Amino acid sequence: MGTVSQAATTHGARLLPVLWGAVIALSLGGTGFGLGCLYASLDAPAAVAAVTPAVVPAGGPDESDAVGSPVVPQIPARLSKAILVPDEFAERLARPVVGGWVSSHYGKRADPFTGHPAMHRGLDFAGSADSVILAVAPGVVTWSGPLRGYGNLIEIDHGNGWVTRYGHNASNFVSPGDYVKPGQTIALMGATGRATGTHLHFEVLYQGRHVNPARFVPGRA
Repeated sequence: MGTVSQAATTHGARLLPVLWGAVIALSLGGTGFGLGCLYASLDAPAAVAAVTPAVVPAGGPDESDAVGSPVVPQIPARLSKAILVPDEFAERLARPVVGGWVSSHYGKRADPFTGHPAMHRGLDFAGSADSVILAVAPGVVTWSGPLRGYGNLIEIDHGNGWVTRYGHNASNFVSPGDYVKPGQTIALMGATGRATGTHLHFEVLYQGRHVNPARFVPGRA
């Protein structure tokens, strides 16, 4: 014997109210037509649009601000071949600022707001307000805008699992989807977000995990 599929059973079940509506309409005449239509509509399934929430980078520059593990948005497939970074990426990046000095290193430190021990996940470069901030390698912008803790943040996906972040900016000059080149001006230095003064908070991530940017950034531009 043949087996009736679940889809066919469900379809038949949805037709029953329509058939009963037709019977009511035929038996009661014109008055029954309205009742039959009403009955047939009682089992109509509601259509609900599925909405996928936007994926954004997680947390802030200190452990006290972090919310779970960092989330690295996927870059568009059509751009992936254009931004693959060679092996040299892991050896050295371009410097993200012109001039300035390192004001806070990667690692455990006293939180500047609470005084409690906290993990600082980046390298801070202090400088003059509105100093230029540069992309350190070719890539595609995956985030540009405010984010808790970071203030105005830019995130760039360089391919091969490498991502860089630039936080506390006064102004951002790039948008998600933009392709950037090494040394391109992407923002101006500021003190937005969780910052005690003007500086760039610079992060490097590999495969979704923070690594010490000092391993890659040259001492001088």
